[in-house]
Amino acid sequence: MKCKKCGAEIENGLMYCPSCGESIQLVPDYNVLEEELLSKVVEDKNKSKDDKFATGVYQIQEEAPAANTPSKTQPQSKAEPKVFTKKIKAFLLVACLLVAMIGVCMFIPYMGTHTYDNIMNQAVEAESNEQYAKALGYYEEAYEIDPTSFEVIYGLGRMYYMVKDYDDAIEMLYLALDSDPTNKKIYSYLLDALYANGDMDGISALLETSPSDEITEMINSYFLSAPTFNLAGGNYEEDLLIQITVSGDYKIFYTLNGKSPITTGKQYTKPIPLTEGTTEIKAVAQNDAGEYSDIVSATYTITYPEVEEPEEGTGEDMTIDVTN
Repeated sequence: MKCKKCGAEIENGLMYCPSCGESIQLVPDYNVLEEELLSKVVEDKNKSKDDKFATGVYQIQEEAPAANTPSKTQPQSKAEPKVFTKKIKAFLLVACLLVAMIGVCMFIPYMGTHTYDNIMNQAVEAESNEQYAKALGYYEEAYEIDPTSFEVIYGLGRMYYMVKDYDDAIEMLYLALDSDPTNKKIYSYLLDALYANGDMDGISALLETSPSDEITEMINSYFLSAPTFNLAGGNYEEDLLIQITVSGDYKIFYTLNGKSPITTGKQYTKPIPLTEGTTEIKAVAQNDAGEYSDIVSATYTITYPEVEEPEEGTGEDMTIDVTN
């Protein structure tokens, strides 16, 4: 053992340092406070073990974080800089005003050129120049302004027909016809559109509401009627002159031997003379599209009557006086 004061070696059993006379403390310094704290820690630890094993089941308990444990201090966010300064706000205000002024300057001329009357004038001009698609666009713009205008509705019907949009043309032309039911031009466009769509039922329906004989004749011209003969077939005692007619501007073909006029027919141009004997005439009409009507036929039998001679002994003498 060494002396704490001078460091000299001290033999066992000595109570004082032989060099400096310092007393030797065999028991280390006793700190009462440390002893109490150590005793408290040991006591708490033993109590915790007793609680865990009291029921025979060991339960792991998570240590709850201290309520008052201060968390890591987050760095204070810097104050956000102001994005819009007064100068920027003023600049944006001026820019908005300029944009608004430019918009007004552009809108006023636009409104001036897009009035109903101006659009209709452009539509009529385009139609007269046969620019039908362009005219259709103008009529559609005018329709958005006034969907009840007869001129617009009728114009749309015409232009839809000219660009071969027959479904829309028929719809608009029917509306136009409601406003002007005696207009022959509307009927002409409507009949052509229905015929182009192959809607013969629609054409037939127009016959029921036809306002005049002239329009009825127009409607009938769209039907390819079979030809008719001026004389019915039958027995006759004299020569006949047979006329063949058809409703509409169609060609007529006929035969005199009972064969089909479609394959072997001769075009009819003048009345057909019939003399003694039996003749079967067949006839058919053909339109410009090459379509044929139903074939009609009639049989004519012509038998001349016999001339009766006077019986013998029934005659009388006649005296003729001749004077000079």
